[in-house]
Amino acid sequence: MHHAVVTTPAPTSAGAGGPEPTVLRVLHVVEKFSSGVGSAIAQYTRSLPHADHYLLSTTAVDAEGDLADQASFAGVFRMGGSVPAKVRRVRQVVAEVHPDVVHAHSSHGGAFARLAVRSGRHHLVYTPHCYGFERRDVGRPARAAFWLAEALLAPNTSVLAACSDREEELSRWRWSRARRVVVPNVAPVAAGPAGRVRGTPPLLAGGGRISPQKDPGFFADVVTAVRREEPDLRAVWLGDGTGDGRAALEDAGVEVTGWLPRSLVLERLADADLYLHSARWEGFPLMVAEATALGVPTLVRPVSSFATVPARVRPADAVAEALACLRDPVRADENLALWAGVLAENTVEVQARRLAEAYARR
Repeated sequence: MHHAVVTTPAPTSAGAGGPEPTVLRVLHVVEKFSSGVGSAIAQYTRSLPHADHYLLSTTAVDAEGDLADQASFAGVFRMGGSVPAKVRRVRQVVAEVHPDVVHAHSSHGGAFARLAVRSGRHHLVYTPHCYGFERRDVGRPARAAFWLAEALLAPNTSVLAACSDREEELSRWRWSRARRVVVPNVAPVAAGPAGRVRGTPPLLAGGGRISPQKDPGFFADVVTAVRREEPDLRAVWLGDGTGDGRAALEDAGVEVTGWLPRSLVLERLADADLYLHSARWEGFPLMVAEATALGVPTLVRPVSSFATVPARVRPADAVAEALACLRDPVRADENLALWAGVLAENTVEVQARRLAEAYARR
């Protein structure tokens, strides 16, 4: 793990010995290396360890928990200031690193990178990690503006590396020639069911950055309703944030852990009897893959982001289904079996193969 900013010269050909073998260079461009997007990027570096991965972000690589220790970067760079300044910084780093692939992440990173370089000269891969026009905390005019921005930038994209089937469907811009590849999010290799003992009293877990997207108020409401039937219910939110969302969780008696080392997050998640992913919109949440890999029954909301998962795991009545999973081991096992089918391709092997496909020039 390298944290220092480094600049490595571009690969050159050897003399009489012929061309030296070159290492694939990937520059990851992201607004903030944090939370789920940061975890996804870190996993990409582990899934393709033979490549040299570089990071360009507005935040320090070690700004959140032990996220930096999960990744393997050959070099890290910072950007800041206005949008034009960030676009110029992308150009500067591209000129220094000479990447084979520029991999832009999320809406802001996708905009900075695609405004900075042209897909005709650089292999430009874009992963939305949930499109901005999927947001439900803003009005239709704002969502339309997000859609228009994506539509205008789509032609300047070599490969659209979606994190879910739905994101791939949303990426079918008729005026773009970009290839589309689904690169699934995966749980860490260390995750896995290992003789879990269901907790008594039961523990309901949620998590992520406390924000309108994750809708902590919904989680708090479910906790309150379930406690009417299960007064001893414990509840924990694995993440952090401020404002009304945190207040709603604490008022409902939910423990907010703050940002923890990833290993400790997985330990706490493994202790849960049920994981409720309360987000109102998503790309594909890493925590769902982690929970199910740990043998924790998992529920999501019946929103468009999860339209392709079985109805049982995205119930209209989250309280009723939560109680059923907490009280009935058979119901809990059925939940895990349904998720096993959904997540059959969310493996390191598939992710590595799809990343290699996305990074390959054609």
